[in-house]
Amino acid sequence: MTVAPRRLWRLAPLLLLLCLWLSGCSSNTDNKTLALVTMFPTSGPDAAVGQAMQQAVDLAVKQNTTLGSGYQLVGQHVDEASPLREGSLSAALSNPQVVGIVGPYSSETAVALLPEIVAAGVVAVSPTTTLPGLTQAAAAAAEGVPFAQIHPQGKPLSFFRLAPLDDGLGKAAADVAVAPAASHGLATHAVFLVDDATASGKAAAAAFAKELKAKGGVVAGQQSLTLGANDTSQQVVNAIIEAFPDSVFYAGSLAAGADLRSALTLTGAPQLPILAAGPVADNPGWSAAVGQPLTASNTSGVLPASDPNHLDTAKAFAAAWQGAYGDKAIIPDAALAYDAAMAEITAIKAVIASGKQPTRGAIASAVATVKYAGAMGALAFDSSGDSTVAPSFSVYTVDAKGAWSYQTTLHG
Repeated sequence: MTVAPRRLWRLAPLLLLLCLWLSGCSSNTDNKTLALVTMFPTSGPDAAVGQAMQQAVDLAVKQNTTLGSGYQLVGQHVDEASPLREGSLSAALSNPQVVGIVGPYSSETAVALLPEIVAAGVVAVSPTTTLPGLTQAAAAAAEGVPFAQIHPQGKPLSFFRLAPLDDGLGKAAADVAVAPAASHGLATHAVFLVDDATASGKAAAAAFAKELKAKGGVVAGQQSLTLGANDTSQQVVNAIIEAFPDSVFYAGSLAAGADLRSALTLTGAPQLPILAAGPVADNPGWSAAVGQPLTASNTSGVLPASDPNHLDTAKAFAAAWQGAYGDKAIIPDAALAYDAAMAEITAIKAVIASGKQPTRGAIASAVATVKYAGAMGALAFDSSGDSTVAPSFSVYTVDAKGAWSYQTTLHG
């Protein structure tokens, strides 16, 4: 008759630990472990970028495990490219220890998932989203952004980002397209525009077209490229070949951009230059996504960020990165992810140092006023959640081995 009680007594410590681990069971007000959750694509075409960004946040967390007043910091991860991401995110948000999201990576993910993040009161700092409507009410409706859910009236701002917007990115890319070769430009006049049918791709393409015309260039044609069941890549390539442009401008994801480069080369236009804006530029997965190094060449890219390898402000981050990960190359997105994490960590520490409880709301309010000397430069946010730092853009080209090479930095 005593066997069952004895077993329960032996299991009691394990049951207590399980209860503390599960967010729904825990009512322990003395728990001083806080968590930051990354949301980057760590599988799929953008895995190389997403994994580097995740490692950068892990580095920031490791450097700041102790937050003060007995509080500890840990990191958790959600794979943005996973079909299970919604469930993983919901589980993370239900855990009261989670006080911040670093991400998402793509604007499309932000449109889909920010309403849930904001409703949970968790602050999110995205290193890389560029769609204007995520923070600009005037652009939101046309871009399909649920602005009122991301910025609910009467609630503190809880979404912030570091990257310049698509309109600035498209403008910078057009300047590269018409600039002479001596200035790291393509010296082209007639340009065929391609986007990946996303709101972000279309926004960058529209800004490119406007600036191209202002600089005396000509839009030779324009198409949206989609993959999957309604694959239009060959249709787009046929239109490009028929238009006979000087170059092609592409705005959108790595997967569609790689498909475009491969199809153009295999269709008989391997020398036709592509100028890509956004996720394609300096992406370590580009060559593999296209298929072969030689096929991946004749491509240039404009990334909405400075190159950390050419910034004095990034030297301390670079030293810490090399100490943690050896000689692994530092890509701009990783440095941005580090700064995004540090913006949240700086805010958390400020709340704790003030003697307040580090609640989700208190941390979001602290992020809104944070000032941090980041790896990519001074960091602060305006009343819309956008970075107050003047935008900058790095230009890269792909060599015959399929590797990206830094060319120059443009300042918006």
